[in-house]
Amino acid sequence: MIEIINVFLLSTVKFLGAPPLAYYVYNLPFTEVIIITSAGGVSGVFIFFYFGAKIVKFFPNFFRPVSKNKKIFTKKNKFYVGLIRKYGLIGIALLSPILISIPVGAFLAARFFSHQKTIALTFLCLSVLFWSIVLTSIIYFL
Repeated sequence: MIEIINVFLLSTVKFLGAPPLAYYVYNLPFTEVIIITSAGGVSGVFIFFYFGAKIVKFFPNFFRPVSKNKKIFTKKNKFYVGLIRKYGLIGIALLSPILISIPVGAFLAARFFSHQKTIALTFLCLSVLFWSIVLTSIIYFL
């Protein structure tokens, strides 16, 4: 039972590490890993999407540009801006489980696509399901 909880919680924040943990450490069955990681990832998407939207509404001044003396555009920030401009919501949804983490991806989606809440959540959840199947299949069958 503790194994399932660990995999579930890890998949809510660092999705890429959950299938290897389930297989190599806990030796969980294939379908169980897909179900647990998908459920954890989708839970993380909903939690961080709504939590991110609340933060943006509660602290509107926090998300305005800061003084010119402070470095605003780091490499990571440039990557996020480029991702949003070039690929939009689909890019965020596809890359958030494996590259930028579910909390950051859900926050970006909540921040920039809050007017399309249903579509954003659908894409994020489908992406989690897709990556759960792909990562688990790679680990089990290669």
